[in-house]
Order: sequence, then structure tokens, then C-alpha cells
Amino acid sequence: MKTSCIAVLLLLTATASFSQVPSSAYLAPSSDVYVGYVTTFPDYGAQYDSYHFSGAEVGYTKNFRPHFSLSASGLMVFGSPYSVKQFSGTVGPKMNLLTGRVRPYITAQAGYVYQSSKRMYAADHHPPLQGSSDTEDGFTYRLGGGLDIELNRKLYWRAIQWDVQPQPWARDTPFYQNWGTGIGYRF
Repeated sequence: MKTSCIAVLLLLTATASFSQVPSSAYLAPSSDVYVGYVTTFPDYGAQYDSYHFSGAEVGYTKNFRPHFSLSASGLMVFGSPYSVKQFSGTVGPKMNLLTGRVRPYITAQAGYVYQSSKRMYAADHHPPLQGSSDTEDGFTYRLGGGLDIELNRKLYWRAIQWDVQPQPWARDTPFYQNWGTGIGYRF
């Protein structure tokens, strides 16, 4: 009788313990998609915001562990007065510093960038010059971080995202800063 009581007690304890385990979607969702607004500031001009481009970013993240993911993102921005149109696609690791409702993260991504403009940049990348159309493309990378806030089990708000991104060929100038915000959906 004593052995039966102990067995039943262990079974009830195990059942209660398993029923309280958080679901994996809450702590480490398998993947998510993100869509957001982004504004880009090149390092030209008298002030930080002398020139800026606005656009959108879409991203896909595959989570491997609660703190480690692989992200792919596409960024498209447009700007005046130089008719700038820029696309970049990058891939790289993302580290979540926390796994609760508030998730600060850091990321490092590498990829490709293409930009067309009406002579936004001269050959030596000095401040903008008006003139004929010009295109540049090549290797780029993005280093930065942000803060995701969980709205419910599936939706999150990327309250802020920031990264630095040299334009093409990883030159020291122009050195862009991207600021963004948006909504994501977890699977």
C-alpha cells in the first residue's frame, strides 16, 4: 500500500509539473516574419539628418535555440533630392539577450546592396553632386540591435531597430545608419 501511494504521488507530481511547462512558442518560436518601416541616414551633410531615405524592411528569422537565430532581411529605401533607390539583402546570426516578453537582441549580417541615384556619390564618395544617373552595387554588412516586445503568443512589436551599414563594397564612407520599427508574426 505504501509503495502504491508513493507511485501515485510521483505520478501526480509529474503530471502537475508537465502541465506548467511553458510552451516552446512562448520561449523559442521556430521562426518568424517581420515587416516594418525603416529610415536611413547617410553620413553626408552638415548635420546627422541632412539627408535621409525612407522605405520598408521584410525579414525572416529561423530560431535554433532560445537565444540563437539566423535572420535574412531585405531592405528597400527611396530618397530625394537625388532620386536614390536602394535595395540590400543580408543574412546573419541574431542573438536574443532575453527570452521573455521583452527581447533585446544584437545581430551581424552580410550580403549585397544595389543603389541607383542621380550622382548622390561621386567616384571618391565626397558629398553629393548633382548630375547624371549613377549606380553602385556590391558587398555590404549590417551590425546592430533592437528590442522586440511580445504583444501576444504570435505577434510582436519591434519597438526599435538600429544598425550601421557601409555602402557598397564595405567602404568606410558613406556609412549609413538604419532606424526602424514594425510588426512581426511568430510561427
